[in-house]
Amino acid sequence: MNNDLILGIESDEKELVGWIFLKDIDHGHGRASIGILLSSESRGHGYGRMAMKQMIDLGFKQLRLNKIYLTTRGINEQAIALYEKIGFIIEGKLRNHAYVDGKYVDTYFMGILASEWNK
Repeated sequence: MNNDLILGIESDEKELVGWIFLKDIDHGHGRASIGILLSSESRGHGYGRMAMKQMIDLGFKQLRLNKIYLTTRGINEQAIALYEKIGFIIEGKLRNHAYVDGKYVDTYFMGILASEWNK
């Protein structure tokens, strides 16, 4: 069975602007990976932050997870800043883990715990 939850993200005009998902939901260990995909023209309008907060809330309160985590490329400073504002903490760095635009870049592993979210 696929333990993923995928939801659409709507704009204020009720148009689909992206997707957000909890992937590899593991109730035994109380964890899941979160990811988001927004259309390029929808970035910077607050949809990502709103969708992330709603999905994290759902993960902790309804699915009773203990931890939600993600990976992001170290060059994606806008995403890292958003994740940190929401409450994610950088837990580790995989050095030269991805090859992007002709060079190797780091990948960050970030996580947030239910106890941190519920503060």
